[in-house]
Amino acid sequence: MNRIRIRTARAQEHEQVAALTVDGFRSRNRAPRPERLALLRDAPGRAAAGDLLVAVHEPSATLIGTASLLRPGTAYARLALPDEAELRLLAVLPEHRGRGAAGALLAEGIERARSWGMRALVLDTGRDNVASQRVYQRLGFVRQYAREERENRHRPVKTAVFSHDLGRGRA
Repeated sequence: MNRIRIRTARAQEHEQVAALTVDGFRSRNRAPRPERLALLRDAPGRAAAGDLLVAVHEPSATLIGTASLLRPGTAYARLALPDEAELRLLAVLPEHRGRGAAGALLAEGIERARSWGMRALVLDTGRDNVASQRVYQRLGFVRQYAREERENRHRPVKTAVFSHDLGRGRA
């Protein structure tokens, strides 16, 4: 039986995670801008900003997906309020999509953000990325329309923003 295990990426896997992230996003963004490509490749920076998660296909031990769970106020967090964790750069290799890796990464992100004492987990995706939005909604994420327009490096960015209430009250 094939299964997916989620764990924190090991330092010696950062190059592999970087390549996986680029491959996972390549099918959506054929030619990412240089600054976007640098972000996709910076697995060590994302790991330092929170928890770099990987989806491992068992029993082959192959890395098939990744997501960055970020603490608020860190360099890569762009949406998180002080009591929110942020999940970014969720990527699954194209040949492994539709088998539960994205859902497993999201579920683990929810549990880890809750263990950090966060009130919510927030994420965003392209407004036309309906497949991802369905996964988020199935796991209890709610769209936050009021948070969807913001400035990002001097240009307006329009994404679909979702949050998941982690069941913690504000302190």
